[in-house]
Amino acid sequence: MDLSLPRVSVNIPCYHQLAHAQRCVESIRAQTLDDVEVTLLDDGASDDYREWVAALGDPRVRYQRNPARLGAMRNMFAAITAGRGAYTLAFHEDDLLGSNYLEIAAGILDRDPACGFVGAEVQQFEREPSVEDLGYAPTSPVVDRYRSGEAFVRAVLAGVNPMFGSILYRRAAVAGIAADHDRFATLVDRPFLITILERWSAAIVREPLVWYRAHGDGDVRHLAMAPEHILRLLSRYRAALPPELAGDDRALFYDFSGYWLFTLFSLVPPEARGSLRRFVLRAWREGLYNPRWSRGYGRKRLIGLFLTGR
Repeated sequence: MDLSLPRVSVNIPCYHQLAHAQRCVESIRAQTLDDVEVTLLDDGASDDYREWVAALGDPRVRYQRNPARLGAMRNMFAAITAGRGAYTLAFHEDDLLGSNYLEIAAGILDRDPACGFVGAEVQQFEREPSVEDLGYAPTSPVVDRYRSGEAFVRAVLAGVNPMFGSILYRRAAVAGIAADHDRFATLVDRPFLITILERWSAAIVREPLVWYRAHGDGDVRHLAMAPEHILRLLSRYRAALPPELAGDDRALFYDFSGYWLFTLFSLVPPEARGSLRRFVLRAWREGLYNPRWSRGYGRKRLIGLFLTGR
């Protein structure tokens, strides 16, 4: 590691939410790890961000304007490789870091050269977490480790929910890896992480250390999503598992798909949805859904489809 460079680069994609960005940067400047640089990547050509950074007077915090509009997801992925640090974090401007997170996550990467990224689980908030919540300092953090994409996918299917904006990457682990936005649209984050696991291991900190702001009814992130993207995501998960699913894997996969097939479809813009019944039958034909192995939700939704004829 080059000691002349910052240990961690935190890169924040920004778009007309200065008040949130100010609070976000405050949580980063409060980190117990101080060897950090922060770059605001402005996708909205707003002088407000530039002027605020200049007035802040902190040499660790800088402003960078995108030469052309990228859009939220592509700006997020540009943030992954921005900066100069050995480790990089692309962090949403409306979210908050617990003050100990970077020290814990960077420590895991320091101690395990084979680890390509460290993440934390989603801690969603509507009302801002308390000072005590943000200052939480686990003495022996619970950390799950994944040595392959197969192990990581099993964890996701079982309910582990790593927050994409929490991922601290080893810069070497993302070199040469391109996100397939066209294939997955706004669902591209998990396939991207699985690709990293083809060569690296990963760790997820199972502690409340990164906080995700609830977006409510105004969430427009999925406007580019289509039913095809959902099937491709489930196919990517299925491909990470053995060709023949054993009993536990079969139940795990189909229980997961039986919930998320319908849930993600409901987030697709109405004009892009088409027939839910046709969509579900296609998923079934392609081996991505099986009501026999899908508990509760997926089975009930399937019965409803055939009763209503949608």
